[in-house]
Amino acid sequence: MSKATIRRVLAMTGATTLMVAMTAVLPAGAAPGPSSHGYTWTAVNVPGSLVTEPLQINNEGVVVGVYSDGNGPNGFIERSGQYTTVNDPIGPSYLNGINDFGEIAGTVYPGSYSDGFIDVGGRFTTIQDPSADNSVGSGYGTEVVGINDFGQVVGTYMDSVGTLHGFIYSNGHYFTLNCPGAGTGFNPNSDAGSNGTVMSYVSSLGAISGSCITGASTGNYYYNFIYSNGHYTTLPYVPGATLTELSWVNDLGVSGGWYENSGGIWNGYTYNQGQFTTIVDPAGAYGIYPVGANDVGAMVGYYLDSDGNINGFLMTPNAFGH
Repeated sequence: MSKATIRRVLAMTGATTLMVAMTAVLPAGAAPGPSSHGYTWTAVNVPGSLVTEPLQINNEGVVVGVYSDGNGPNGFIERSGQYTTVNDPIGPSYLNGINDFGEIAGTVYPGSYSDGFIDVGGRFTTIQDPSADNSVGSGYGTEVVGINDFGQVVGTYMDSVGTLHGFIYSNGHYFTLNCPGAGTGFNPNSDAGSNGTVMSYVSSLGAISGSCITGASTGNYYYNFIYSNGHYTTLPYVPGATLTELSWVNDLGVSGGWYENSGGIWNGYTYNQGQFTTIVDPAGAYGIYPVGANDVGAMVGYYLDSDGNINGFLMTPNAFGH
């Protein structure tokens, strides 16, 4: 299930539906996880929450994400073990990205559609692509997923015929991005529910990660890409994987996300200079979903333990301590 799917399910149906579907009951203040494969694992769980999903970490080690305490989604910031709830004043919010200046990008759900936003020191600015179908009941609208150190914002919007488009927002202007071969209209076989272009991250060097949903009736119906300097570069799938999800690309050109193996288990991965490195669930159970990363190799996301509980985590390379 992609990040976009999780966000839309949680926003549209309420937190209780998602928690039942994923059988998640996570106690607050869970102990740090084990060190595995060169990383130290630390729990990231908002106290009192039922579900916590860290979504991004900046180079200062500040984590943003979303949690639910049974009353719908709320955004959060975690700094040195201290948690702060942050929501756009107009509705339930996801904090999807944070740059090194502490500027936050996210998505808010004021109704049965979405708007993006930027939060700069508590001042919220709505990001609404002018080509998006923002009508009440449209089911999508505009989703913002990342912001870099130059204030460039990236996201995805859905138009009136159900096609997804990527966009960049910079200095008050919107620029649409459509990957080569992108399909049009709704696609029930897609995690996102539609064909088109879906963005996931923007680095401070301007590289954007995303997925292209072609809607092909045979073979793979999507591919992952990096967009940089006007060019799309297709990334390979993890060898042997049945699905490969791309979550980020950092300033060093390292990308990553998660994949499903032949046994139906989700593992994390990084991809660097043609080499894949697998990241396994420390509980050895149902799967791990790295969602965000910074330039020194720290990653955040969540994993499912042997009881099916959702556990938020921070993975810090042992060489950097934690």
